[in-house]
Amino acid sequence: MKPRIGSILWTDWPALLCLMSLPVIWLICAQLPFVRREGGFGMAEALAIAAALSLLVGGLLAWRIVRIHRLFARGQVVRARVTRVRIWRDQGRVEFEYDFAGVRHASWIPVYGNKRVMALQVSQEVEALVDSESPFRAIVRDLYV
Repeated sequence: MKPRIGSILWTDWPALLCLMSLPVIWLICAQLPFVRREGGFGMAEALAIAAALSLLVGGLLAWRIVRIHRLFARGQVVRARVTRVRIWRDQGRVEFEYDFAGVRHASWIPVYGNKRVMALQVSQEVEALVDSESPFRAIVRDLYV
C-alpha cells in the first residue's frame, strides 16, 4: 500500500505549511516593487526572490513527501501505541511508542489537526512504519493511506 499525496499534504504539518507558503511567497513578492519604489527594487528582483524562495520551499515539500514514500517503501510495519496527541490551533504532534528489534522506542510526528488525527486516542494501537536504519524515525502508517 502506498501513501496518497493528498493524505500527506493534509496530515503532515510541515508539508502543508510548505504548500500554503508557495502562493503567499508569490503574492508578497508581487507587491514588493510597489512598496519599495525608491530603493530601485523592480519586478526582476521580485521575481528572482520569489523564484529562489519557491525553490527552497518546494525542495522542503519534496523532501517531506519523499521521506514518507521512502518509509512506505522500505520501512517495517510494527504495532505502536499512541502516548499523546497534542493539538494547538491547527497543528500538533502525535507521540507513540513501539518495540523494534527488541528495543523500546518513542517517536513523534508533526501533524495537522484533521479528522484522522483528532480521532486518535491515547493508548490506541496503531501501525507504525519504522526506518530499520534509524529506528527512532517512524510514522503512523494509518494517517497517510
